[in-house]
Amino acid sequence: MTYLTRVAQNWFEVGLNQEDQGILQDWLSDWNLFVDKLRRHFGLLDSIGEAANMLDNLCMKPSDKISTYNVDFMHYASQLGWRNSILCHCYYQGLPNRIQDSISIREQGKPISFQDMYALAMTIDHCYWERDCECHCTRQAEKEALESHSWKQGKASTSGSITASQRIHL
Repeated sequence: MTYLTRVAQNWFEVGLNQEDQGILQDWLSDWNLFVDKLRRHFGLLDSIGEAANMLDNLCMKPSDKISTYNVDFMHYASQLGWRNSILCHCYYQGLPNRIQDSISIREQGKPISFQDMYALAMTIDHCYWERDCECHCTRQAEKEALESHSWKQGKASTSGSITASQRIHL
């Protein structure tokens, strides 16, 4: 019962309370019937339509790695039984421009199978994030070198300079 919340939990508690009053719910002793009742009362009316809608509107966020998109895509696609070519098209449509651009300029053209599209998109995303890390490391090293150079110049200019009060005493 701890996994149920709000209305579903209240529904279950009513069933338990009725048992105390001598009204026996058949779903209290039959797990499959209990799950069926839960789905009927609280589940989606059209789970396939809902999955199709979610898949049609699924887009990978540009700041995400592809694994997040893949998990969501596969979750919805597994409920639909759609053909390979349709999945391939939907998958491509949800990819960010940085991946679509790399796919669309390939000499071989776009993959026509979902599995090939999936593998190519993962490779492109991996390369993107690997390069992003390289750029970050390079920028960090350049920043540290610049700070070090500025510090050394600042130290050299202060050690060799004479202040106005020192000039007066000369």
